[in-house]
Amino acid sequence: MDLLDKITLKSFLAALVRQTRSLPDDLQQEVNAIAKTFSSKISQLDQLTESYPLLEQDYMEARDILHNDGERLRSSVVAEHPSVEISDEQLLNFASQILAAEDSVSFAKQAYAESTEFRQLLAQLLPQTSSHTINILDLIGKYCMTTEDGQKVYDLIHPKLLEEQPVELDFTGVEIAAPPFLNFAIGQLLKDIAPESIELLLKVSNLNPLGSRGLKLVIENSKQYYSEPQFRSRVDQVIKEYADSF
Repeated sequence: MDLLDKITLKSFLAALVRQTRSLPDDLQQEVNAIAKTFSSKISQLDQLTESYPLLEQDYMEARDILHNDGERLRSSVVAEHPSVEISDEQLLNFASQILAAEDSVSFAKQAYAESTEFRQLLAQLLPQTSSHTINILDLIGKYCMTTEDGQKVYDLIHPKLLEEQPVELDFTGVEIAAPPFLNFAIGQLLKDIAPESIELLLKVSNLNPLGSRGLKLVIENSKQYYSEPQFRSRVDQVIKEYADSF
C-alpha cells in the first residue's frame, strides 16, 4: 500500500467517525461493494465522497491535515514529535471491517470508542478536545434520586452532545444515583442521539458500583425503548394504567 492509498484510507475512516448520521443506503451499498476487494480499489473512496457533501467535507479536511503533515516531515531532518505509527496490516484490518459493516458510520464510531489502536490511528485527524465537566455533587447533591434532578443534568448535557462536544459527568462524593435520576439524566439521551455517539462523547466518572450497575440497566432499557416501537407502546401503556390507578 503506497502513501497515497494510506492517506485516502485514513481520511475516509476519519470522515466516517465524524459523521452524525448513517450514510444514505445507496452510498452504504457502494462502500460495501468496495470493501469486497478494497485493497485494489482504495482510490475509489476518494471519488465516492464527491456524491455526499457531508462526507466529502470531513474527508477533505482530513486529507489536508495529512498532506500538510507530510510536507512538514519532509522539510525536517528529524520530527520532534513523531505520530504514532500503525502497521499497514492493522490499517487494512480496521478498514476491511468498517467498510464491510452494514452501517459503516456506527461501526467506525464504535471502533473509535473501544479500540485504543484505532484512536491512535486517527489521533492526528480527530484531535481530542477537552471535555466539559459537570460535578454532580455540586449540581444536585449526595443523593440523586428524582426525575426532576435528572432532567436538570439532561438539559445541560443534551445540547452539547448534539453539537458533538465531549462531556464528563463526575459523580465524586455522590452516595446514591437512583435509576429514575439516571433514566432522565442519561437514558433519554438515546431518544435522538445514537448509542455510539454517546459512548464516544459522554464520560461518566467516579460513579459507585451500585450506580454503575443501575446505569448499565438504564442504558440497555433505553436502547430497547427508543428503538422498538412495540416495546415502547407496551411500556407507555403500563405507565398509564399505573398512573390511572391513583
